[in-house]
Amino acid sequence: MLKIQPLKLPQSLPAKKALESHSHSEHNYEPEFWEFQYESYRYLKNIDNDCLIQRYKDIHRNFRILIKSESDVIPIDNFLSSWYWYRKEHQTRYEFFMRNTPLSLSIPYPKENSPALISLPENQNHNDIFFRYGESQFMKSFIKRGEIRISPASYYKDGAALNPRTDDELNKKRSLLGERSRIITKDGKEIPIIGDIHETVSMPANYYALCMSTNFEPYIFEEFKDYDSCVIIKDSEQFMVRLEMCSKNIIPNCDFHYNPVEYFDPCEPCKDQFFNPAMCKDFRFAYQTEYRAIWYPLEDSYIKNHIVLNLGSLEDICELYIK
Repeated sequence: MLKIQPLKLPQSLPAKKALESHSHSEHNYEPEFWEFQYESYRYLKNIDNDCLIQRYKDIHRNFRILIKSESDVIPIDNFLSSWYWYRKEHQTRYEFFMRNTPLSLSIPYPKENSPALISLPENQNHNDIFFRYGESQFMKSFIKRGEIRISPASYYKDGAALNPRTDDELNKKRSLLGERSRIITKDGKEIPIIGDIHETVSMPANYYALCMSTNFEPYIFEEFKDYDSCVIIKDSEQFMVRLEMCSKNIIPNCDFHYNPVEYFDPCEPCKDQFFNPAMCKDFRFAYQTEYRAIWYPLEDSYIKNHIVLNLGSLEDICELYIK
């Protein structure tokens, strides 16, 4: 029996084959099952009220962007799935209930569909088109001359705490519920656990990064207050070829790699989830649907503050949107 009222849920489930491939059944998509799961593993039990409130705000923000009908068919364990966020919202709100703490925040709702501001191909989520948000003066140079500034990963650490750019890109942290964990020494002695276990995975060296998005979303301009334009990279494959060729001589002895960013819940680790600081981020950033190119040094090398690459004109594969 449900103990809190669920939000109005999607009408569609992933296809039967998709459910089976993830070892899911229809029960995985039922709020009553979510409450049972949470009672079995109360992963938010030890975080303080301020952190719990901030978590709910982060979920609220992601609702605005990631909840849409085409995402209802994605299995629940993927952050791009609408169901993923309904489950996270329900279990976070359930923790408020279990603490007997009133939730003084509004309930999230998916945003209403609005007229498209730009024309996009139907398969934009297949990573064949990228979006680079920024200030128009720099985005114009991006297209006309191929001037692209890449930054060291350490650059993003020192901003304001809730700034959408601020994140520790060299270290990623997550927690395990202490009462459901065990620490055994080499000689077989068990160490008592007080509170939760906090795990940090670190990159051994600094690296360069170029951040883009796989989605065009007007809400980004609300989050990044100084951004007023977006470069639409219409041929992602050709763009990456040019980016790699240009950077070979400027950033030698680096491994060039690019991939969509994987988002993780720092309070509820998933078994066998990919967890690499260069390609993973806290799920509070999930609405950015980031795609990242990185240059990782193969040997000891000095990482400068910034580097400007000059690819030449990109007008044949890019266009500019100014809000």
